[in-house]
Amino acid sequence: MIRRIVSTTASRLLTALVNLAIVWLSARSLGAEGMGTISLIILGISINQMISALVGGSALVYLVPRHPLRQLLMPAWIWAIMVSAGGSLLLGLFDLVPAEYITDLFWISLLQSYFTINQNVLLGKEKVFHFNLMAVAQVLLVLLSLGILFVGFSIYTVKSYVTALYISYGIVFLISYLLIFKFIERQKWWSGRILKEAFRFGGYLQAASFMQLFNYRLSYYIIEKYFDRATLGVFSIGVQISESVWIISKSIAMVQYARIANSNDPVYSRDLTAAFIRITAVLTLIILGVLLLLPSGFFVLIFRSDFSGLHNVILSLSGGILAVAISLMLSHYFSGSGRPWHNTISSGIGLVFTLVLGFTLIPLLGITGAGITASVAYTAGMLYQLFVFIRISGAKWGSVFSFNDDFSVIRKFITKETDKDQA
Repeated sequence: MIRRIVSTTASRLLTALVNLAIVWLSARSLGAEGMGTISLIILGISINQMISALVGGSALVYLVPRHPLRQLLMPAWIWAIMVSAGGSLLLGLFDLVPAEYITDLFWISLLQSYFTINQNVLLGKEKVFHFNLMAVAQVLLVLLSLGILFVGFSIYTVKSYVTALYISYGIVFLISYLLIFKFIERQKWWSGRILKEAFRFGGYLQAASFMQLFNYRLSYYIIEKYFDRATLGVFSIGVQISESVWIISKSIAMVQYARIANSNDPVYSRDLTAAFIRITAVLTLIILGVLLLLPSGFFVLIFRSDFSGLHNVILSLSGGILAVAISLMLSHYFSGSGRPWHNTISSGIGLVFTLVLGFTLIPLLGITGAGITASVAYTAGMLYQLFVFIRISGAKWGSVFSFNDDFSVIRKFITKETDKDQA
């Protein structure tokens, strides 16, 4: 278990660093307007992927050990085609994605969905190393392809970014399929019972994720509606830089979830969550502090002159970034202890604030208003989770924010994990 945690944390860190390199290279090559177009394409792919995940998403991790793989793959493949086609047409119809990229949106969404299906099968088969390897390979292939197209051939267009997505998802899909091929049994291709179970599990798991996606990204559409693609590009870069801070909290949350899901001690789960909340909050504040100390001129030097507003975006988002870091600990507490509906409610609360404030503050304050909207929405959802955590766990407000025994709690966790690994 410890080796898997270290491997996953390392792969996430490497993925985050490569993603930042992709952002830097793309921003330098395409400018704010180009990045705005890319952000709309990526958001469209994410929406298609989120709906496709109803059948081919994380529910597969649970279902793969329990059912013939062939009977899970066929409905997931067909559903992915339907969603990628229908979703792309609808997004184009409502002008939520540039019209010239609708066909690309379909094919890339389909490739990503098929790759995600393979990834979830690998997790269901506990092939964590292969899962991590494929995740890192995908972003590295994007970076390599962009380097060849931008630097090698001097093709500085959004189409180059789209081509890099084709290359990366195409290659990792083929490799990941070869990795799962040996697990596909000779069974009939279809089972109505399994299909129903896949939709039931998938719908339950994706409800919170779908609302959270719009909670995170609805402001993109509002910015483009009231301003222009270049303004959206600046905001999207600020969001990606700010959200890179979550690499620490996401890694800690994964450790926390694994422990709580395998623990029958509610007091231990409560104390571990409280300790991780404090540790995550401190580490996130330190990294945010470093980001906020960077002057506007630094971002102009790193990117281009049309990204001079990045500092204000990061400043307006900082409260929300801290709130989400804490929220991740609470979300995994609820999931690990069998109460995932609280995460769905939290996402719904945040989405309400995003809808109300987004159409009020963004037209008035621009991308700063978008950052404030996000911070308020994230904080509102986190506060709901925190109040529920206090109520159901029996924790005291003072104990949640007391740093007296954090090291002993973490040491107890490590001891339990080590004993489990050696058993």
